[in-house]
Amino acid sequence: MAGNLFDNKLWAGHRVILPEMREKAVNTCGECCFLVEIQGREEIRWGCVVSLKKYGNLEKRVPRRIDAREIIKLVGAAGLMKLVEHHHPGAQACGFFRVRPM
Repeated sequence: MAGNLFDNKLWAGHRVILPEMREKAVNTCGECCFLVEIQGREEIRWGCVVSLKKYGNLEKRVPRRIDAREIIKLVGAAGLMKLVEHHHPGAQACGFFRVRPM
């Protein structure tokens, strides 16, 4: 076979989406209940709290804004940085997507 399948630019631009995953693929993190504002001393950043046990298991209601000190108590400073590192409202939703209640 001449060339590699991954070198084909036309093929690389297409994605196969299973029917049961379509709803998750068309939503963004901004519509998800797990994306919250994390309030620090000087700034507010977006973060996904699905990895925190009490919020991810829905043991406790997910608030719209959480104080950074509360998250540091749960997962430490390194854990806080992981929560805010790659999450923003325009990103494609992940497999844990849940619609934010109005």
